[in-house]
Amino acid sequence: MLYPILIAYAIGALTGFWASKRPALTQRWHHVVRAELLITTVTLSITAAWRITSLSQVLWPALIALILFIMLGLTWLTESEPSRASKASLHAWATTPNTGFFVLPASASLAGPAGAVAGVLLDRLSAVIFASYVHLLRKHAPRTQRTVTFWIDQSPIVAMTLGIALHLVGPAPAWTATLTQWASPLMAMIGASIYVGSLLHPSQRIDPRPGIKRWAVLTATRSLLLVPLIVFAPTPALRLVSILCVLSIPAFGALQMSTVYGYSDSVVAAAARYSWILGAIGLLVGYLGLHH
Repeated sequence: MLYPILIAYAIGALTGFWASKRPALTQRWHHVVRAELLITTVTLSITAAWRITSLSQVLWPALIALILFIMLGLTWLTESEPSRASKASLHAWATTPNTGFFVLPASASLAGPAGAVAGVLLDRLSAVIFASYVHLLRKHAPRTQRTVTFWIDQSPIVAMTLGIALHLVGPAPAWTATLTQWASPLMAMIGASIYVGSLLHPSQRIDPRPGIKRWAVLTATRSLLLVPLIVFAPTPALRLVSILCVLSIPAFGALQMSTVYGYSDSVVAAAARYSWILGAIGLLVGYLGLHH
């Protein structure tokens, strides 16, 4: 699965570059971002919640999600007025691990079905935190948002609720396991295309240098909080997921939703440009952790 995912990233990046050269697409980029949200996140939200078989399966991803929520609180406390709420959300999201388009595909490719399940559960449990980011960013958005788009922006939570309801009705069918595993390259391709298109969007072509220090401090704080979970992880798959959360590529959400809501922030720009080296190290450390 590793090579299909790498190919999917490459195809997605080229598609995003192509899209950035099309003025008609950049003008309607907020529609593209929301379409991606519906296509990928909703599907995985439903199947992940539906496939939960025990509380122990959820515990470790929930601990990681809790730490990410703590990071949002720490970021809020260290922001200054004005615009504390929106800045805290942007900066916390920018320095959050990329659970959907990195941790999930990488854990699935390196650790197989066990890694895929752990990655999907983490990504879906993190949807609660992402919903908090979206709420605060929508509330203070420089660009006015239509009320109907609220349900699209918060669709992962709606889908998660639906998945839990289906789980209560009966066990998930076998095809949901296949969907979970083969969704990884699809997520990689779509995520890369939307990321590159957002990075090259006219509204995000800003100087990242003023935000480098803030990005580095928040990223280091996140890593220190997550390191104990690597040490005490009960299974190799969960250890891998923890490593990938410590050493992650940039989260796409802050950059993508900045194009939707009208934000331009140097910390987001710094994270989008400089977090990639962490992801490369994470893949190497994760691979060595599984095979040595």
